[in-house]
Amino acid sequence: MHRHALSPLFDPKSLVLVSRYPLPVTRDLPPRFEGRTTLANFADDGTITVPPPAGLGPGERPDLAVVWVEPGELERALAALSSVRPRAAIVHTLAPDAAFCRAWAADHDCVLIGPHSLGMQRPPAGLNASQHATLAGAGRVALVAQSRAIMAAVMDWADDSRTAFSLAVALDDGDLVNLPRMLDFLASDPHTDSIALYFEEVGNAREFMSALRGAAGAKPVVVLKPGRAQAGPAGAPLRPDTVVDAALRRAGALRVQFFVQLFSTIKALSQFSRPRGQRVALLCNGEAQALLAQDLMAVQHAVTIASLSMETRAVLAQTLSSSATVRNPVIERAPLSPRLVTEALRHLLADPGVDGVLVLLTPDAQSDMAGVAQALSVTAPQARKPVLTCLLGDGSMRKLRDSMAQAGVATFRTPETATDAFGQVARYHYNQQLLLQTQPPEEFGAPPDVACAETIVDDARAAGRRALGPDEAARLLGAFHIPVLRTNAPAGVLAARLRIVRDAVFGPVLGITASPAWPSPSSAGLELVPLNGFLARRLIERSQLAQYGLLSRISAVVLDKLEDLMVAFSEMAAALPDLQEGTLEPVALGEASLSVHAACIKLTPAPAPRVAGHPHLTIAPYPRHWVRTLAFDNGEPWTLRPIRPEDAEPLQNFIRGLSEESRYMRFISAMRELPARMLARYTQIDYHRELALIATVQQPNPAHRGHPHEVIIGLAHYLRNADGVGAEYALVIADGWQRRRLGPQLMRALIAAARDQGLLYLEGTVLATNRPMIKLMTSLGFRNETYPDDASMRRIWLDLTEAAPADAGPSAG
Repeated sequence: MHRHALSPLFDPKSLVLVSRYPLPVTRDLPPRFEGRTTLANFADDGTITVPPPAGLGPGERPDLAVVWVEPGELERALAALSSVRPRAAIVHTLAPDAAFCRAWAADHDCVLIGPHSLGMQRPPAGLNASQHATLAGAGRVALVAQSRAIMAAVMDWADDSRTAFSLAVALDDGDLVNLPRMLDFLASDPHTDSIALYFEEVGNAREFMSALRGAAGAKPVVVLKPGRAQAGPAGAPLRPDTVVDAALRRAGALRVQFFVQLFSTIKALSQFSRPRGQRVALLCNGEAQALLAQDLMAVQHAVTIASLSMETRAVLAQTLSSSATVRNPVIERAPLSPRLVTEALRHLLADPGVDGVLVLLTPDAQSDMAGVAQALSVTAPQARKPVLTCLLGDGSMRKLRDSMAQAGVATFRTPETATDAFGQVARYHYNQQLLLQTQPPEEFGAPPDVACAETIVDDARAAGRRALGPDEAARLLGAFHIPVLRTNAPAGVLAARLRIVRDAVFGPVLGITASPAWPSPSSAGLELVPLNGFLARRLIERSQLAQYGLLSRISAVVLDKLEDLMVAFSEMAAALPDLQEGTLEPVALGEASLSVHAACIKLTPAPAPRVAGHPHLTIAPYPRHWVRTLAFDNGEPWTLRPIRPEDAEPLQNFIRGLSEESRYMRFISAMRELPARMLARYTQIDYHRELALIATVQQPNPAHRGHPHEVIIGLAHYLRNADGVGAEYALVIADGWQRRRLGPQLMRALIAAARDQGLLYLEGTVLATNRPMIKLMTSLGFRNETYPDDASMRRIWLDLTEAAPADAGPSAG
């Protein structure tokens, strides 16, 4: 089992303390560190020495060093640590030269936080390696703050509010432990269910987005980022913060605006159920709290009041008192009982027009409020739709809220915070849908003429021009099947404007507006390139066209054409790294037609490299270069392509169709199908760092009158190991398609892709009795090694730094 590169820092097994000052960790040392903690010696002459690490053998490196000395002593302290070479270090000292500390860490292969770090806390392990005196309670939320001040404030607030954490750490934007490495660690951390992230600087945008998408796909990530008031560089076409909004939304994370929302949103996301929409029902024992909640809904537009069906209103009228209002909001004026609240909640949740329920209650001396709270504690966690509650008041209601929170119910003090939390959860679900989107495996219709477009760009640069002329712009767009009429738009026709600009951090961004105003006042009308049809349609629905009520004037046919145009425009930005800005205006939206009447194209100041992987894009696009049409020896065609999120059901059918022997050889277990989390892990691939290739054939579908459909017959994939430089591969072929040389072709392609992504090795664990697999892999250059502690298993691995064989992948047939 590989240990994550950050495990020595956050899950250390040994400590070295180099400190002139009392450290919280020495006062409350966890029992497991007794006999495995080494203290540095400080001599009167200023000499600092570190004894051989306690509890370790000769040559073994300790995991974590904590350093807190005078600034003038820091170089001597690090020199003393050089003798034991800790795997990780936290430096509390405010150093005059932070670069020296980071250079020392790099030279000694040491993961470093600091200098001038507040440190970190790992409450589940009882470890307080911070300067904050009190260890927080053990919880399931990780706090990552790119600010010493924010972490200090949160930890002090947590002391009073009893907020619990799985991990709390303060980072600096120059730390060797950067945000991508941190998110990678937390994505697979078994102690963490959700992540609260405060950051100010992104660093490498692609690495950040890759790690954030991976973490957000595994658990909720709630982000607080300052910068909304910053105008950005002079002349920038977009406010930087609007692009940050678009990037976080596309990554499946949830950005909140205020500090107070950070943990209230995580509380709401801890619900067992997630909403599938924005329609909310209110269940109250008074009108006032319902009105306050509706006021916030009208301002935020995140959730809407659900329209209850006639059947729901009828059963509520039978359940509640004659004085109750059964139209949404549902208001019961008679005293509440546990049975009444449970029944009303059950009816509301059963309504297909309701996506979730907000229960807003005030103290009532005539009601059994303790019993109601107990009933909600049982019903809400079991509901298939989210149930958020608000118990207004403190004197009698605080202890009820505490008991409900312990039962896993998201409960709040005010109607506004409860309503806001529900809106945030609805936005989270929306963003998660964006996270799953990828480009289609191949273009519909004729592919674009990228070579022609590149020639036009090169000719303009050779002439010393960055701005293309009208004819050049029209020919460039024509290469991507976007005709430009270069005439005036028809009078009286609704017109839109499409524009792509190159953000300095996140790369190309596409925006749509109904007016010439640019930049857009919000991020709603922006989306990161590349787009697919789903992303384009969601962007239209968020844009000014929707905000101004103009979508009703556009026919379904024209909306489809607008969606296609946006995808094609996005394809151009993805294919041409030289594109700085591109504008289509006006785009005339007629009754049944769409036409582009003018275009403007501007190139980047310097020629951009044209290399595989599209490094100018923040989100790695679907790797279409691995889509191949091949043939078996008998001429029967099959397709090799990277897997996609929508392949989840076909992949599950493929696994179910394997023989028991094949499933056992692949999974070393008797599982009949993939668990939901494993299925998502195999199909929701970050193409920047991982890959899964499938082999498919077309077969008749009995469920659809024999029409052909795509069936998976083979899978080869690798998932990155915790060390970040290697990956574990797997290969499985359908029983009926074995011994047709399918396995070697899949593996050769997988090996070539792993080399492209810079991996150093591929490894797999294979049963010693699986001789066909061992024979295949060794024929491809893999090494066969035994496990010292398990003779029944083999480690079959390949050193990717060695020269690649001549036949690196299958050729198209």
